[in-house]
Parts: sequence; structure tokens; C-alpha cells
Amino acid sequence: MTAQSVPAAPPLTRREFLYYLWAASMALFLAESGGAVVWFALPRFEPGEFGGVFIVPLAALPAPDGAPQAMEAGRFWLVNVGAQAVGDPRHPKGYATQPGVLALYKVCVHLGCLYQWIPTNDMFECPCHGSHYLKDGTRVHQPATRDLDRFVIRALDAQGRVLAETQAGNADHDPGAGMPLVLPLGAARLEVDTGQRIYGKRNVTPNMAK
Repeated sequence: MTAQSVPAAPPLTRREFLYYLWAASMALFLAESGGAVVWFALPRFEPGEFGGVFIVPLAALPAPDGAPQAMEAGRFWLVNVGAQAVGDPRHPKGYATQPGVLALYKVCVHLGCLYQWIPTNDMFECPCHGSHYLKDGTRVHQPATRDLDRFVIRALDAQGRVLAETQAGNADHDPGAGMPLVLPLGAARLEVDTGQRIYGKRNVTPNMAK
């Protein structure tokens, strides 16, 4: 029994050849265009530029319970929460905090104004609509309905290894999300990652008495 021969495929016509060439060219063009769109759409931030990472020497930290330090380029306040701030009786009932370092986004969570630190009142106040926040970012006066947003901080040793990091997550469901970072032994500097924002916990407690 002899094997049947397979008939040879007919040669491509000129029209078919041009069609396949056009289809291959379009596929290549779309792939390159898509890659270019993705490349330009992805944010790329340099260190020390808002949206990127800021290096903060420990020497630049405020003293515990000292006045917050404004970091204009990073659009955040650097806060060192001490025992006095933890025990501040103006905290709403049931709101807990801890000693440590915070990087508070400088934008009010109400309508986006830039709030300021008012030393005489020992709190942050928004000049636009009157929202007030304690040193650790806790809202104590409306119209804002949540605490201030926070950026992730990492404590690094002299070799650049991460020793501790702000706990990320949803502060409405995770009490540890965004809590002040306790500086571990061996920390040499901090990284503030302004590309990682933790939204402030929802807070609709009654206004603090003035």
C-alpha cells in the first residue's frame, strides 16, 4: 500500500501576499503604539520629587512633641508624635495613637486646601473652611469627615536595609494602618514614599469644644 501524496499548497497570489504584509505591519504598529502609550502613561518620579521617595536624615526629625516640620517639596508635614501628643485629651473617645513618626499629606481632606500648623493652638487648622486636626492628624473639627492622609515611611539602617515600615492598608478597617512608625534601634535615616498614600480614617465624631 503506497502513501498518498499531499497536494502542494497553491502559491500566494500577489493580492494575498500584500494583504498578509499589511496585516503584519498593522500588528507591529499597534504593538509598538500600545507599548508607547503604556510607557508614557506610567508615572515616573525622581527621588526628591513629589510622587517619589524623599530621604530624611534622623537629624532633620523634630523632637518628640516638637513643632511639625514642613517638607515643601514632598508636600508633607514630618511629625514626631511623643507622649504628650499621645495623651492629648482632645482626642475623640476611642481613638488611639502611639509614639512614632508620621508624614502627613499637606492637603486638607475636606476640599483640598493647604492647612497650616498653628503653634498657639497646638494643632493643624485649615484656613478655608475651618477643619482642625491634632498633631497626629486626627480630625477634631468639621467640616472634614476623616483624619489626615499619611504617606508610608521606611526606617533604613546605614547599609540601606529596611528595618521598619509604616503599615499600609485601609484605616477604616485596620487600626494599624497609617499608625506612627516606631523607630527601631539601628535606624540611620528615613524614606518617605509620597507615592504610597494611606487615606485617613473616617471620623465624624462631634466637634471638639473650642
